[in-house]
Amino acid sequence: MDRRQMLGLTIAALAGGFGVHAVARGVAPPPTRIVAMDFGLIEMLLTLGVTPLATSVPDWYRRTNVAPPLPEGVIDIGLLYQPNFELLEQLRPDLFLITPAHAPMRGQLERIAPTLTLALSAPGVEPWRQIGDETRRLARRLGRERQGDAAIASAEAALAEVRERLARHADLARQPLFVVEFVDDRHVLAYGPNSLFGDVMTRVGLRNAWRHETNARGYAVTDFTRLGGVPDARLVYIEPLPDAARATLAHGVLWQSLPFARAARVTGMPKVSQGGALYSGARFARQLLETLLPEEPRHA
Repeated sequence: MDRRQMLGLTIAALAGGFGVHAVARGVAPPPTRIVAMDFGLIEMLLTLGVTPLATSVPDWYRRTNVAPPLPEGVIDIGLLYQPNFELLEQLRPDLFLITPAHAPMRGQLERIAPTLTLALSAPGVEPWRQIGDETRRLARRLGRERQGDAAIASAEAALAEVRERLARHADLARQPLFVVEFVDDRHVLAYGPNSLFGDVMTRVGLRNAWRHETNARGYAVTDFTRLGGVPDARLVYIEPLPDAARATLAHGVLWQSLPFARAARVTGMPKVSQGGALYSGARFARQLLETLLPEEPRHA
């Protein structure tokens, strides 16, 4: 077999997945054997139409992120910050996706495969904008710019629809709103304006009642009694409730003394991940709308 025949066979073998012209130019095909080491990055991949080869604790993702669904068969590489490096070498991935929190292990990962760091939050940058920028960057790396544009457009359209529907209810725009997630019978995660949820609330025209300090991801772990300082507030909690918290809401004396509890301005909403990407942000907006306006038609 001469050199031209060998070149022809190589081009034919690769053309289906990447294209004859790209191979002829010597351009490497986009990565397909991808290991994602963060739940938000898993979500980002799935919205681009890519299923990761492997990820950290995939069953945990299925419990906490819920959607978009992670297909069965994704390989479990261990804990989020303690992966099984022997298994990673055996998998022979062609790309690792990590966050800045994985920086201490980046050198070790790069000895196995190229590694891309994507930050779902950044100081001084609105979370929605930051996640959108990183979605575009990942889409370019994977040769999926069209899917990236579509995912961003779909998320933006979801927020625009929610904003338009909420605009018909001026009372909701004026009323301060706490969005929290119970940790135990006394403590909650309170989402501030610089969290993904808080940013989405602002973008759809709602007023966030939590104005105290938060961590880098925009939420604070706090005693729920600190929520009592906003007398006209409403509270939405993210389900499911821990059993101890369920008892608190039903019978807790301190809880019942808070203004929103006394006025029955407390509602639960279905689980959505605060550590997700644009898909989770759009899903949060829709579910929050349905929680605040249960009389209006529900959307999937």
